[in-house]
Amino acid sequence: MTDSRSILTLMIAMITALAVAQTATAQRGGKGNGGKGGGAAVGIEAVHLINQQSGDVLAEISGGGFLGGNSLSVTLDDGTVLSVDEATQTMILATIPKNTPDGDYDLTVSTGKPSKQNASAPISLGGTMTVACIDWFRSGPADEHVHTEVHIEDENGNAVIGAVVTWTAENDTFGVYQTNVSPTQDIDGHANGAGCVNPTGSGVTDWYCCIGAGPWDGDVPGQRACAKGYYSSVILDVAAPPSTNMEWDGVSPQNGIFLDPKPQ
Repeated sequence: MTDSRSILTLMIAMITALAVAQTATAQRGGKGNGGKGGGAAVGIEAVHLINQQSGDVLAEISGGGFLGGNSLSVTLDDGTVLSVDEATQTMILATIPKNTPDGDYDLTVSTGKPSKQNASAPISLGGTMTVACIDWFRSGPADEHVHTEVHIEDENGNAVIGAVVTWTAENDTFGVYQTNVSPTQDIDGHANGAGCVNPTGSGVTDWYCCIGAGPWDGDVPGQRACAKGYYSSVILDVAAPPSTNMEWDGVSPQNGIFLDPKPQ
């Protein structure tokens, strides 16, 4: 009789513990980024800022868990509340008002009170990008190759990292032979004064060769040499770095270099 009562007591305790665990799980609303219920974790992967004709800035916020809570709000750390135009589990479109001062902010997405229902990412508003210079430089034992790279700075002369530059390269005989697209990086580049005067030393694109556009007269110094002549470039676009709405001033500076062989 004693054994039967002990077994019954143990079974009741186990059933009670299981019921408590199931209730707690239901209250948490599941686990993971983008789960359903009040406990869904929020995460921000990227913020893309797009300037609007109205002067407002559209924020495309990608991530997860945006519909997993009891509410949804997007704010800046100065108290500015963004209007949410569209929202899915993985994307929010929200508008930053045009009267928001330029500067650095933390953008926060909130779907509830617990910390895992809030996520923040840094953004920067304002600023102008300018093409500090388009640099051309030679290489090879007979200076038979010519290369180009671009330096980007802000209105204060500071290097801009992460801008995406699109530009053409052309020869006065062959015309445009290349359209280049490259982000600016935190590297020194190859500036040698041919196209740049006191560059910042960073905010530089990759560098591109004329890729053997043609031989010099008499095949000297060889078939793989770039074509003799005058080289120049035109900037087509400078796109803002991630999480900023910087604007390019639209100026493509004059540049160029004449390529001819060294005396043999």
